[in-house]
Amino acid sequence: MTVPDTTADHPRPWPAIPPVDLDLVRRTERFFDGASLTKPGVQVEAVIPVHWGVDQGLVAVHSDGSVATRPLGEHPAPELLNLSAARSLFAEGLDYRSVPTAEPTTQSIERGFLEMGRQVPPVVRALNARQAALTGEQEVVDRFTAEVMGLWSGWREPVATALLGNWADPLNGGGELSPAALAELRSEAGTIHRQLTPIWRRKTSRARLLLLDTPLGNNSTLYDLLAAAPAPDDPADTLEDERLLLILRDLHPAERQVVLALAHPGVTTWKDAAAFAGATTAFGERVRRKVRKLAGPRRSVPATGSEK
Repeated sequence: MTVPDTTADHPRPWPAIPPVDLDLVRRTERFFDGASLTKPGVQVEAVIPVHWGVDQGLVAVHSDGSVATRPLGEHPAPELLNLSAARSLFAEGLDYRSVPTAEPTTQSIERGFLEMGRQVPPVVRALNARQAALTGEQEVVDRFTAEVMGLWSGWREPVATALLGNWADPLNGGGELSPAALAELRSEAGTIHRQLTPIWRRKTSRARLLLLDTPLGNNSTLYDLLAAAPAPDDPADTLEDERLLLILRDLHPAERQVVLALAHPGVTTWKDAAAFAGATTAFGERVRRKVRKLAGPRRSVPATGSEK
């Protein structure tokens, strides 16, 4: 039995084509008219409408990763500017890609780059995150923190605060922002993170600071120990063993604190000494090996962390 062909009677419907923003098209044309080639060898990879509060609401994205409020490199063929308002409506056949909107969002900008088969440039993501920090879109800031900055959730506030700093000023002042600005952003986030870290969680000379109410056992605290026997400026000055003095003076301050911790009541192992000095177990083991080496074969130093 032959099945009749009904394709001719039921042609494929045309897709609903989104309206073209003619004002955006004209603005894009003017954007290129005012361009100047000031970066030989650099290509303009895309022109995109943005919501970052820049002049004209358009920026050019260049092959070196920078963005600018005017095209600064060589112009490719119009059909390669997938994100410009003048791009072709159709990708192939009856499929089409959406026309950029005059009211862009972080999502529409990132989606446009993915449609081109490209990752969103880090500078573009940073400027999107800056705008998100201004409008309280914390999810965008969190994704930027994790995926671009490589930091964890504990950096949410430092990164959000740094994004609102002056690292992006060159875009509005000089009309261009290069990937180097991200180093300034990262440095500012690091400074803010340190400022927000409670003093008892900070480290000095790779050792963590201890609060005076740190328990030492037997219902005593570090405050009780200091009150009972105030430490001299250099504890090594009170030692009489010349060989021990020489060993201590060959150690860094943080290493010396681990060794001196062995003299405190309740500290019976190198592991305990490291914890008492606010260092890690691995650091305590490293100090033990160094002391053993400095002491030489004639001085007995524990080979394991099980005894002094």
